[in-house]
This record gives sequence, C-alpha cells and structure tokens, in this order.
Amino acid sequence: MKTSALLVNHHPYGHFRRAGRSLLPVSEVDFHLVTRNRAFGGVDGLAADAIPYVTVCAARDEQQWRIACEWSLDMFPITRVVAVHERSVLPAAELRSRFGLPGMDVETALRFRDKVAMKQAVHSAGAARVPAFAELNSVEDLAKVDWRTGRKVIKSRTGLAAQDVHMVDTYEQAARLCGTLDLGGAGYEIEEFVDGRIHHCDSVVENGEIRFASVGRYIADPAGYSPGGVFGTVLVLEGELRERILRLNARVLAALGLTEGTTHLEVFHTARDELVFCEVAGRPPGGIIPPVLEWQYGFSIVEAAVRLQCGLDYSLGRAADPADAVFGFVAFYPGGEGTCGIAPLRHASLGIVEHLSHPTAGDRDGAVRHSVDFRDSYVVGAPDHATLVHRIDRIQDEYRG
Repeated sequence: MKTSALLVNHHPYGHFRRAGRSLLPVSEVDFHLVTRNRAFGGVDGLAADAIPYVTVCAARDEQQWRIACEWSLDMFPITRVVAVHERSVLPAAELRSRFGLPGMDVETALRFRDKVAMKQAVHSAGAARVPAFAELNSVEDLAKVDWRTGRKVIKSRTGLAAQDVHMVDTYEQAARLCGTLDLGGAGYEIEEFVDGRIHHCDSVVENGEIRFASVGRYIADPAGYSPGGVFGTVLVLEGELRERILRLNARVLAALGLTEGTTHLEVFHTARDELVFCEVAGRPPGGIIPPVLEWQYGFSIVEAAVRLQCGLDYSLGRAADPADAVFGFVAFYPGGEGTCGIAPLRHASLGIVEHLSHPTAGDRDGAVRHSVDFRDSYVVGAPDHATLVHRIDRIQDEYRG
C-alpha cells in the first residue's frame, strides 16, 4: 500500500523538478498538496507529476492554510506531513503533533524557528558561543544589551532569507527604528553584531545521527542584498576550519534536539579565528545551494528531505574528493548598470556547469525582495578551491559587461 503524505508547500512548484524529473516520489506516495496560488508559482508545472489532491491557498492567509491542511488530515488516511520551506516547518510540526504523526514535533520546530529560543538552547547546552542577545518587545528592552560594545542587529525572531534585518549603531538610532516596527507579539530580537565571514553547514539527520554534512563559505553577507549586488558560495572540502564547523554543527543540532530532518546552519568565523553561532533552519538549504551540492555529491538534498519525511529510503550520493573538483555558485540580483549576462559560449572556459535564470526577480520598483531573489545564477566548478574563487571573480567581471 502506498504511503499517503501531506506536502505543505510555499515554494514555486518548479522547486520540485530538476533536469526534467520530479524530486517528489510520486510513484511511491499519494501526495495531498497544499500550495500557494498561481501568482506565486505554486502550481506551475504541476501537471507533469499528476498529483491527485491539490488545494491552492492565498500566499499569506495562514487561516486558509490551516483549514486546508486540517481538512486533508481529517478526511484522508495521511500518515506523513512534509515541509521543505521555512514558512512550512512550524505549521507542519504543529500538524504532526496534533495528529500524532512521525517527524519533527512542534517543540523541536519552535527551537529551529524562534531565534531567541534557538540561541537560549544553544547557549544553555554550551554547544557554541552565541551573540549577546535579548528579546525586543518594547523600546525599554533596548536597555538589556550593552551599547558600549558597538553595533547591534535587530531582526525578526522568525524571519527568513535575511528579510527584516536592521543594523543600528546607537541606542538612539535603535529607538527611532523601534518606532517604525510592530514590537508586539514577541516578533523581534536584538543581538550583538558579529564581524566575520559567514559559513554554512548543510546536513541530513536520521535517528539522531548526522548522515551527511557539507560546509561552504558565502562570498558575501546574506543580509547585504541590494539591486545590482552579488551573492554566492564556495564549498569547503577539507581543512581544520571545516572540521571545527562540522563539530559545532553536531553540537548545535544535538542541543536543539533534532532526531530527523535536514538543516541549514550559519556560523561566523571572526578575525580572531573564533566561531560564533548565527542561526540554523530545520529544512534543506535554499537558493542555489541544492544544485551546488548535487554537482559536488551527486544527490539532491531536497529530494532526500522529502523522502526522509515520507519514511522512504534516500540517496546521499558519493563522497567528495578534494583532488577531483570543487563547486560553488555566483548569483546576481536584479538592477545595476551595464550589460547583464554571460554568453553560453563562455560557460565552459569559465567553469560554468549550469545557468539558472529567474526572470521574475525583483519587485516592480526595482528593489530586491530577499537574499535569494536572484536574476541569474551560475553553478561553477574547478579543479581546486583557488581556481574556483578565481573563476567566480572572472564571472563577476564579465557579467556586467
């Protein structure tokens, strides 16, 4: 008998198709899809997978989503709930907890979604140094942090894709900013600004064991997105820093109580060679990281996440050999000046193995909406780390003409 699963989806549906094939095990699972409306790409390409049960909801109507998901679980013999988008993690966990289904429960999901609860758990377990932080529910809470230590960061406790992140240098600047924010409902936190290069660690966890983990380094600050800007990552396949990040990742996931799922952790590496925890999400990495991991390791981490949550076997590909090749990506935000693009004839000489175009990037006013709102993305390969960095620099030079 086939497994029956509820997929709570906030991605464009194309997120689940790769190189002409589906990342969803539609031949093994009867999916009940609750997804966002056509204006946000929630059903684009859906016909190719012949999902038998589909409910379309307004993207921001949480009550509509809740009713649709609960109705599906009440009416059908669904045994699994699947979520691979940040907005879906907590609702999916609430459904599992309410209906007694396996997978990440609501208590664990809260520690992955609420940045205050997350840092409290990591700090209490001694898993990593965390930035000094405090809840920000009123202007009076600004006094809870030490302003003598310099710049602070004010951000949403449940934000994603580096949205709603604000840098402030003084108490007075922070107070003015608070006057423009809705601080009710435990929505914000304030924390120490950490100056360092940001690395990420992406994992697959089953039965409390990390089955796969990969380390990468961002080439820019995710919170620094702007029109005409650049973002990207290069994978780190060897070295002492990589091993330290892997150990920190393991301690953090244990502190948060994860027994099953995929994760995306970010950590600062400071000029003093200190690792400082930033945050971690209980879902696969977003943006162009999954294609990069697929080129490097030979499997889709999104597909592995879906299959794991459905209770199915999954592939972890192959071990990466630093002597073979290393991959990364460089992506360009909409806006900026000059001719944009890399001619296909130039791809091979620049090490470009895949180009992903996103023509709907940006908003009508020319602004960048979030940290993965790319116009063009290029997956790049090279025989070694230094060559990869050099190729990414050349691509940046050529992209703007």
